[in-house]
Amino acid sequence: MQGPGGKDQKRQWDETYKQKEFFGSEPSELGQRALQIFKQRGVRKVLELGCGQGRDTWLFLRNGLSVTALDYSETGVCYMRDRSEELCLDKDFVIEMQDARKGIPLPDASFDAVYSHMFFTMELTESEVAAIMEECRRVLRPGGLNMYSVRNFHDPHYGKFTPRGEDMYENPMGFVVHFFDEAKIRRLSSGYEIEWIREFDDTSPPFVKKLYEVMLRKV
Repeated sequence: MQGPGGKDQKRQWDETYKQKEFFGSEPSELGQRALQIFKQRGVRKVLELGCGQGRDTWLFLRNGLSVTALDYSETGVCYMRDRSEELCLDKDFVIEMQDARKGIPLPDASFDAVYSHMFFTMELTESEVAAIMEECRRVLRPGGLNMYSVRNFHDPHYGKFTPRGEDMYENPMGFVVHFFDEAKIRRLSSGYEIEWIREFDDTSPPFVKKLYEVMLRKV
């Protein structure tokens, strides 16, 4: 992914994931909430988009969930494969290198839930997000959950730094960030029932971010 005049985002993430635990080693607050909800709803099979270095993946696996993860960073995917073996968590774990803009190469109705933390805040246009949302809906079983987070217009970085189009800005670290308001989330929820849209603070490194937690259910 590369915006006009911007840094190549895939290369940016490949370089970032050469650093150990860029986002920290502890599970995210969203991941911990997701785990409790998944347990309550009887979720067993989870598709995770943009798993990064696995801070939420390991949480799900350690608590008995089966996880299939997709990420387009070769560095990240190689790290995750090696790390899953080191942690003895590879039994119920599958990871593939895949750019989700090119589709999700998995069978229809094969997952109980899709989970992603800040994946959609990457350099994805609204039309690309809509296409990925439809792919998520396709691979979910009837009544399946799509739980995700996105940075929102209340975030301290919204409207700052270098514009890259469609509510996207490239920050000084070289990352292009897509920000969302509630209207955009609702536009992107076709074919789903919106269970909730909640704002929360994400305190993971390297700074506090303002996010929406979104829970969708396939109808």
